[in-house]
Amino acid sequence: MIKVMTQRQIPPGFDTRDDVQVARHARYAVDAMASLGGRMHWICTYITDDSFFGVIVFENEDDLAAFQRNAGMSGQNIIVHRIARTIDASFAASK
Repeated sequence: MIKVMTQRQIPPGFDTRDDVQVARHARYAVDAMASLGGRMHWICTYITDDSFFGVIVFENEDDLAAFQRNAGMSGQNIIVHRIARTIDASFAASK
């Protein structure tokens, strides 16, 4: 299993404040996930002013490529960062 953070620009004309457009975008991702037969888990996507940042777990890199192809993202400039470790407040050293 690999966990990645993907980054891609918000497509032209996509209004991230429009619930209908967001729901349609989520449907594309859910359908692409289904095509992989459970070999991935979409944790969440953060939306900034200009980009999507998705946190996703895949069985392998081939499944990542298949997801992007099935979701219609092929040819887009997508930056993929493999997550090596997470950190949160529970890791804080004692005072």
